[in-house]
Amino acid sequence: MKLLLTLVTFVCFAPGSPLGCCGNEAYEIMQATFRLTDGRTSGTAWLVSVPTDGDQQQTVVVTAAHVFQNLNGETATLILRKKKDDGSFERLEHKFGIREKATMLWKQHPQYDIAAIKIVLPKEADVTPIPLKQLIEAKSANTALPPAQRCLIPTFPAQMEGNRAGWPVLRNATVASFPNSPVNRHPQFILDFNAFGGDSGAPVVLNSENTNSKQGLKIAGMILGQHRQTDRTITPNEERTVHTSLGLGIAVHTAFIRETIDQVK
Repeated sequence: MKLLLTLVTFVCFAPGSPLGCCGNEAYEIMQATFRLTDGRTSGTAWLVSVPTDGDQQQTVVVTAAHVFQNLNGETATLILRKKKDDGSFERLEHKFGIREKATMLWKQHPQYDIAAIKIVLPKEADVTPIPLKQLIEAKSANTALPPAQRCLIPTFPAQMEGNRAGWPVLRNATVASFPNSPVNRHPQFILDFNAFGGDSGAPVVLNSENTNSKQGLKIAGMILGQHRQTDRTITPNEERTVHTSLGLGIAVHTAFIRETIDQVK
């Protein structure tokens, strides 16, 4: 007798452009997105510029909490880039501390899979962090994320880099869930987006092509994982489990990323 069990589950990922109407947003977010790795596994991280007391700004690395948790050791490497005299880019690997012995140095959201940590960047890095004000607030989520809203996602699927300089791969997605607010009742939303390991931590950026926004780049969320179907087949001689991606990514609202960044200040 054969028994077939089918489950639909959410799975976290182990941290594994021509200019047009959305060209500015694409370049801005790619310039602030980097691969975060321990040499064995990796995830996607992005940089946010956060105001402090006075006129000072500090730079914060944002990613999924499980990306940090799955990195071994006390340091991690952020694959930055620097600009050469001829206008091209080359990779710049920058190590920074993420633990002191068993103590984690990053801040983690108490409920959601979000982490943030302050960082001091090397002077030669060609980096433009995203201003905190560009992260959509809770009150704006309803109008910002209607069904079929197009989004851009820069990421490093399966540790893949866009080129030797370490640029991310820019991908497209559309919002597939409704309603997406209020965020305290709907903290996550679904994207029609075929996600892979290594995508965790990637920012979800609104594509202004089909919005009326005149405010430039807006970040609506961050990739945490994917939905998949799990089929288990049991026979007298074999037990087999097959996971099939549904082509649906899971993102968390930036309102909760803002709450995480507030812990870093």
